Amino acid sequence: MHDLQRNYFVITFLFIVDTLFIHVRGDDPSTVQEPELKYALIGIGIGVFLSICFLAIKIYMIKRHMLDNEQSEDSIRGFTRSIDAENRT
Repeated sequence: MHDLQRNYFVITFLFIVDTLFIHVRGDDPSTVQEPELKYALIGIGIGVFLSICFLAIKIYMIKRHMLDNEQSEDSIRGFTRSIDAENRT
């Protein structure tokens, strides 16, 4: 437990020191802020790719679940038919 408190203290101390010594300069000579089109397109591409992957996985899972349910229903029907056949004899 002592190590955990020590690690917590060290991490907190380093974070505070880091935030206190950050030098932010606001005197950039170019006042025009241009959006980075390249990075925006990369972000859009990654988002679209992840969305397509997510949808493909969900569709696959739904189809698989439906097929599993159909197979289990068929096996239950076959099982009940065999029980009925045994009861008749």
